[in-house]
Amino acid sequence: MYIEIITLVAIVLAIGLGFYKDINTGMISIAFSLLVGYYLGGLSFNTIISYWPLKLFFVTFGVTLLFSVAKENETLNRFSNLIIYWSGGRKALIPIIFYFLSLFLAAIGPGNISTTALLIPIAMTIAYKANISMVMISGIVILGSIAGGLSPLAPNGIVALALAESQGLGNLGNYVFLNGVLMITLFSILMYFILGGKALFNGKRVDVKKPDSFTRDQKITLVGILVLIIWVIGFGVNVGFASFAIVSVLMWFKVADQQTAIRGVPWSTLLLVSGTAVLISVANELGGIDLLTQMLAGMMNENNAIPLMAILSGVMSLFSSAVGVVMPTLIPTVTNLATELGASVTPKSLVAAIAIGSHITTPSPLSTMGALALAGAPAAVNKKKLYRDLFILAFAALAFISLMGWIGLLGIIK
Repeated sequence: MYIEIITLVAIVLAIGLGFYKDINTGMISIAFSLLVGYYLGGLSFNTIISYWPLKLFFVTFGVTLLFSVAKENETLNRFSNLIIYWSGGRKALIPIIFYFLSLFLAAIGPGNISTTALLIPIAMTIAYKANISMVMISGIVILGSIAGGLSPLAPNGIVALALAESQGLGNLGNYVFLNGVLMITLFSILMYFILGGKALFNGKRVDVKKPDSFTRDQKITLVGILVLIIWVIGFGVNVGFASFAIVSVLMWFKVADQQTAIRGVPWSTLLLVSGTAVLISVANELGGIDLLTQMLAGMMNENNAIPLMAILSGVMSLFSSAVGVVMPTLIPTVTNLATELGASVTPKSLVAAIAIGSHITTPSPLSTMGALALAGAPAAVNKKKLYRDLFILAFAALAFISLMGWIGLLGIIK
């Protein structure tokens, strides 16, 4: 069991040393992957290299390159000023608008990752100009998109529904979706006020003059972003592929300097997230994540099964994919677990705890959407502080959902 414990210690050390010594945590994670994975765990070099999160890297690189073009030619800056101007400078409304926009877009089909990738660079640019908390606006967009992403029309909701049906539980699509929206919206409201929402209502409006008209290059860039949204939402194209294709067209029209746009990609953030993902995959392969799961699962009884299942799902989701690992691993256990725990715990309530718990921690910077928030933040934002704050937000969400499960509100909509 020592190797499993060592892998978990390595993750904690990598994050801690990164903060303490101000070294990119991704680099430390890759070094630890070599020490723990190869020298102690016996994994081959090729196996460890294969853990590089290619899909996450590809999508994040494509989206951030597109919005780097929009930043370089001042399109995002001018568009942000225009949105603030149209809102009458009411800062308090900006996060609220983005929450419901994220929820709606994710719910109608593209899901949480594509929606976050589309909206978060714009939302963070506007929030930065309006002096709104970066962690608040990040959380708002991510939480809105995961609430919508549990829709029966969205990929994650479809997976949860199919897994529940495979256990003979019938159609739980609306049950999971509505309870997810309720829990995530309640947490979002709480987060909004804790992170300064009340001050936004009481504070001065943003004083922004009417922006100048968009230039030729900015108009072409806006058309490109609009095409991206339609292409992804309407036709289901991978947002990374679509971004690269649109950037190629934008470069054809010379709307921005190519080298400047490439340099504007947040390479340090991509290294941080991808390197950390390699170490987490090593820990998963060597049994560290399973050990953590077993420790939590061993504490369950009929009185605490719902909150602990939510915690277990949330903790697992910090280190692995909610849709690819957590739900497929845990939802097939709900029927037998409910039988063992007694009539007070129903299989569908356990499904809700798993689906919602595994998604509500996705503001974590170790997740795809947390990574998109770090990558989409304006250059002047302190990324190290945002990284820490997103971690805190993820654990606050985990505490909230476990409390909701403890007092019986998780799964209250029947």
